[in-house]
This record gives sequence, C-alpha cells and structure tokens, in this order.
Amino acid sequence: MATIRILNNMIKIKKTLIVFFLNLFFLNLLSAQILSSKELNETKERQVSENEQKFIDAYFKAEKHSLLEEYSEALDAYEKCTHLIPDEPSPYYQMAKLYFYVFHNTDNAEYHIKEAISLSPENEWYHYELLSIYAIQNNLKEQLNTYYNLINLDPENKFYSLEAIKILIELKEYKQAIRFIKKTEKKTGISNELLLALKDIYLAQDNFREAERIGKKLTERSPIFFKNLAEIYMHFNDYEKAIMAYHKLLKVDTDNPNAIVALYKIYSNKNDIKNQELFLLNIAESREINLEIKKDIFYNLVLNNKYKDYSIFKKIIQQAITLHETEPLFNLILGDIYTKEENYPSAIEHYHLSLNSGVIKDDYIYLKLIEIYWKQGDSNAILELAIEAIEKFPFTPTFYYYKALAFFEKGEHQLCIDALLKGKDFIIDNNLLVSDFYAIIGNSYHELNMHTSSDNAYDLAIQYNPENTHVLNNYSYYLSLRSEKLTFAKTMIIKCLELTKKKPNSSFLDTYAWILYKLGEYEQAKVEIEKAIAIQANNPVLLDHYGDILYKLGFLTDAKSEWKKAYELDTENTEIKKKLMINE
Repeated sequence: MATIRILNNMIKIKKTLIVFFLNLFFLNLLSAQILSSKELNETKERQVSENEQKFIDAYFKAEKHSLLEEYSEALDAYEKCTHLIPDEPSPYYQMAKLYFYVFHNTDNAEYHIKEAISLSPENEWYHYELLSIYAIQNNLKEQLNTYYNLINLDPENKFYSLEAIKILIELKEYKQAIRFIKKTEKKTGISNELLLALKDIYLAQDNFREAERIGKKLTERSPIFFKNLAEIYMHFNDYEKAIMAYHKLLKVDTDNPNAIVALYKIYSNKNDIKNQELFLLNIAESREINLEIKKDIFYNLVLNNKYKDYSIFKKIIQQAITLHETEPLFNLILGDIYTKEENYPSAIEHYHLSLNSGVIKDDYIYLKLIEIYWKQGDSNAILELAIEAIEKFPFTPTFYYYKALAFFEKGEHQLCIDALLKGKDFIIDNNLLVSDFYAIIGNSYHELNMHTSSDNAYDLAIQYNPENTHVLNNYSYYLSLRSEKLTFAKTMIIKCLELTKKKPNSSFLDTYAWILYKLGEYEQAKVEIEKAIAIQANNPVLLDHYGDILYKLGFLTDAKSEWKKAYELDTENTEIKKKLMINE
C-alpha cells in the first residue's frame, strides 16, 4: 500500500519511463501485497495465480491511467479489479480518492471507502479518508462515529479522544462529553487537554462555578493557565478578577501578548486612561504581539479620534515605529501628528513612508502632502504630487484641481485651464466643486487677457453656485477694472458682502469701494474703503485706492498721505510713484 501511495506522486515522470518502472514495481511489490492478503492453497508454493495476474495487470493499468490523468479509464480499471478479487480493499480505496478529489462526488467516495473499511477495518488510513469526506459534508455525527472506531483500534491515542470530545461539544452534547472525558481520564489519566475541554463545556453551559473551578485547577498545574482563568472571568464579565488573573500571568510571562492586549481592552472599557496608556505603550513596544493586531488597535483609535485622549500618544506611536519602521499605518498616524504640530519636514517624511498602506487610501495621503506644500508655497512639489496622484486615481477631480492651481501659481495659465477642463468631466453631483473649477478657469482666462472667455467661465461658476463669494468678488472687480457692466458688477459685490457680513473681508469691501469709485459715487466709496482699511491697515492696494477716492473728493493732502503710505509698502509700484510726482 505504501508503494501505491508513493506512485500517486509520480505524475511528472516521462511517459516512456512510466511503463518501464511501473511494470517492475507492480509485478513484484503489488503481487506480494495481494498474496499477503489472500489465503492461498497450502499445496501451492505461493505462486501468482492467473486471476491474481489479471488483477495486477488491471491495477497497473488503473495506476497508469490515473498518472496520465485519464481518470474515467482509471475508475473502469479499478472496478475490474474489484470483480477479479472482491475482498481486496486497495481498489476501493483508490476509487474513493478519485471520486472525492477528482470528481468531487462525495456519495460515491463514501460508498467506496466504506467498502475498503469493511474489508480492512484495522487500516487507519481508510478511516482518515472517511473523516475527510465527512468534514466536507459537515457531518459531525458520522465524524464522531469514525473517531469512536479509531479509538477502538488505538485506545491509547489521545488525539482521537480529544477530537471526539471537540465534536461532542460542537454538537452541544455536553453531558455525553463530560462522561466521555471522565471515561478517558480513567484510561489515560488527567491532562491539561481534558481540563481545557471541560472548561469549554462549562463556558458553553454558562456554568460559572464549575468553569472557575476548572480554571483554578489548571493554574495549579501551571501559572501559564492564568490566561484561561482570565478568559473565564471575561466570559462572565467579571473584569476585576480578570485583571488579577492577567497580572498574575504577566508575573511569569512578562510579555504575554494575550494579557497585554486584554488588559488594554479592559481598561478601555473602564475608561481608565492612565492604564490604557500604559498597556498601549506595552503593545507598541512588544515583539510578541502580532503586527496585524497592533494595526487594528491603532487604526480604531485614529478612526474614532480616541488617540486624542492620550497625552503620550506621540511617544507610543514612535515606539511602534521603532519596531516597524516601514509600516505605512504608523507612519501615517505620525505624519498627522507632525502636521498638527506644524512640523512639516517630519510630516512629509512620514507621509511618504505611509503611501501604499492598504488601510487608508493613498488619495488621503496625497491630499495631506499637497496641503502641506500649499502652505509652504511650493507649487513645484504640488504639481509633482498631483501628477503622481492622477496616475493612481485618474477619476478623482480634486487632483486635477490642485494640478491646475500649481500651474496657475507658476503662470502656466493655459495648462491650468486644460487640467481643469479635463478634471471637470469626472465631477459627479458636486455643483460647488464645478463652480470652483470654473472660477479658476475664469481667473486664468483673465490673466491671458481673454476677457470674453473669462466672463463666460465666471457666469458658469455663478450658475453652479450662486453664492460663490470669490467669483462674485473677482468677476465684479475685473469688470470694474475694465469699466464694463458696472451696474451688474455692483449687484454682484453687494450680494457677496451680504453673504460675508458676519465675517467681513477687506478685499471684498475694496472691490465694492472701487466699483462705486468707477460709478462716481465717491462719498459711499470712501465709507466702504475705510471699512476695508479698518480690517487691513497696511495693504498698499487699499491705501492706493483710498488716496484715489480722497483725490476725487478734493482732499489732495489726505490723498497724497495715503499714496505715500502705499508707496512705502510697495516701492516698485510705478503708478503710485507717478501720482505722487504729479501732485507734488
């Protein structure tokens, strides 16, 4: 039989060699196997009979067909073997394997392996095959009966008894399981495995008293079982006793991962911040705790903003990174911490290490990096990141927006427009974002002196978001600079100021003042520009406009004073210098 099993793994041997070697193998070894299982006539000197020779030939053909993956032909040949020598179990065993592993026919597989067992009930391998079939069928009762049969074959084998107990527990046959355990104890003596099985039964029965008794009995055998005693207390929500048990476990196993994680979770439920921090730090520093467990704990802390409760959270995450330097999640968390501290160089370093985390999508990380570079005014870095992000997320319009902003800052206005027009097609159900896209398009066309295109873009921006204050301001201001549609410009800026009245903007007030100036409404213009200067006193544009308005009102001295202030803040402004020179 061992020879047959070995041959089943020889599929890749060249076909020319198969015939040669298998003939030698089976004519010698298989014939010996057959003969050993038959009671031959005592008068014969154990020579191979004609019928046995036919069996060997058929068996050989079956094995050859099987190796060549001609499985149907193999089944036919094995079937022939069963007719030639009906009480030989091997063909039934091989047929069962073909039906089970090749044809996935569990019914036929079960029938044939049972035939093999009936002919050779002492062969444990046949019982193992039957167990595999019952496992696929999820037939617990028949698995149990098979283990009982194996126990009868080998009463000293503890594995069979433990597996039978597990199945009894799964079947919720608790009383029968307890009787079986006591019966097994009499044969093999008490063991940790049997006590653990009893513990599982009493937990399933919600029998605290007996579960605790078994748990304490286990700890008497070894302090490592304080883990199981603690789990018993956790099952019954007795957290104080669980804490004591876990601490006793840590005395003998100082870095026990189960105890550390469990204590952290218990203290989290008790809202004990001090002990949470202590064991969270232990988790971060532990070499025994699985990285996936650590990631799950820290991810949930960030997801629920719980990490803010810990005063030493930065230290904790730094310790985690000491052991797991390239772990993206930990680097992402530390990147967020450094960003809040405005430690941008460190934040950038850790954000780059956090890319490809698989936990949080990279689009979040790209946006965080872009935001940092935006604050730093690094348009080249923004452009590089936006292009990289678009390669990974080609349908995310936000990255086209930042790409366009980078081009705008670099004065590449046509490239800015092209990026926005492409990205706009990926915006779905977000009119506010569409409005922002058209707003930048309008700004870019203005910079290119393509005023008609600029106005059209602004019109669309307002159409998608009538309350886009930046568009209302820019559009009206640029119209005032061109002295075009001033009444329309005035209407827009008034609406803009109404929308921002709770938080006045000096630039918006300046636009209103300048439109009034262009309309010849100098008194009202003076009122509005003074409101703007009250908010931002040292803005050269506001002071310049203030001087122009005062000049129109006949306050030449005051006008010159404001122009002078403006020029001191912007000495390269030739227009202001010219006005000062003319009015000397």
